[in-house]
Amino acid sequence: MAGQITFKQTMEKPMTERQREIFLVIDEWWKRFGFGPSIDDIMSQTGDKGRGNVVRVMNRLVELGICKRTPRRARSIRPSYLRVNKII
Repeated sequence: MAGQITFKQTMEKPMTERQREIFLVIDEWWKRFGFGPSIDDIMSQTGDKGRGNVVRVMNRLVELGICKRTPRRARSIRPSYLRVNKII
């Protein structure tokens, strides 16, 4: 597919170690459950104690184009290479 980004291309993008850790949690969660993790899910996987820190990194991943999010939808963050027809 022309223009479609792959997991490998996503992993080659410059990310901090922290961003990469959270991206991998999001990616694995989608592969395992078929929907995005909540902030609390990410916190439990990474051992974080502050929601704000996780939200800040998630927002940065969206800004960098590594992840996408649907506004005002819970659990809508997903890797940008993943195509989802409809997020309810």
